[in-house]
Amino acid sequence: MARPASSDAGVWTHGRGFLGGDDAAQLARLCRAPIERIERNRGGSTLSFRVWLTGGQRALFKPQQRAEGANYRADLAAYRLGRLLDLPRTPPACGRLMPRETLQRAADASGDTAFSQRVMTELLGRAEEVPGAMMYWVPGALEPVPGVERYAELLDITRPLLAPDVSLAAELSALLLFDFLEDNVDRWSGGNILRQRAPAAEAPLPMLFMDNGASFSAINGGLGARPSDQAARLDHVQRFSPSLLRALRGLTAQSLQGAMAEDPLGPCLSEAQIAAVLTRRDRIVAHADEVAAAHPQGGVFAFP
Repeated sequence: MARPASSDAGVWTHGRGFLGGDDAAQLARLCRAPIERIERNRGGSTLSFRVWLTGGQRALFKPQQRAEGANYRADLAAYRLGRLLDLPRTPPACGRLMPRETLQRAADASGDTAFSQRVMTELLGRAEEVPGAMMYWVPGALEPVPGVERYAELLDITRPLLAPDVSLAAELSALLLFDFLEDNVDRWSGGNILRQRAPAAEAPLPMLFMDNGASFSAINGGLGARPSDQAARLDHVQRFSPSLLRALRGLTAQSLQGAMAEDPLGPCLSEAQIAAVLTRRDRIVAHADEVAAAHPQGGVFAFP
């Protein structure tokens, strides 16, 4: 069974909640609510399970496993980093321990022999329990966000930004900065930039910053697993949100350590990973200052 959460609130009670909800309440359920049913989650290359908690809430459990792009602690850390930046685009997530036998039974019941074998051989953890991230299940259908491949055009300060494109440009600016900060090297591999599908004739719903399992490296002097690719994308960001930049400037080793220590399974990031986050933060801030200095005529701080 999962350990009790050290806090239901902590640093996560301020600001906006994910999808306008109450993050503290969601975390309390994800951390401690009893499990009614669990089954294999279909789709994707990593091992994960659909979970039904008492009270009707659904969740996704991503266990510790051998796959490089499925680091459950990275998903936990991404949520906490987003909350620290008051950027509520990543689903609430809480570390839990699950009985290995429960996961194996769910895998066997799927009728997929290959999946069952993978669960038997690829899950990690100690003894009879497997640690993992219990993540909020985003309700409704999800769809790819159209137009994301235009990020270089939309964030180029030398090009006009038309009114219909402002919202998408703001979301892409935040996503690219967030991904650089956490060193997410899997965002642009296909199908990882999603939003909830809005009812017909209603405005599009916000972009979601999901799938963060391939993040938070501490290599190459803190500049990430693929520093050239990440630097190239950062260079395209020439329009910024001043509020997000203020939050980035305010990050400290102490604030990150405090946020990452809130999870019931212990710190989500090591000291080396936190130092790497701050190195990448410094690079973002320096880049924003350079762009602002090169374009004193304005337009750089285009978003709230």
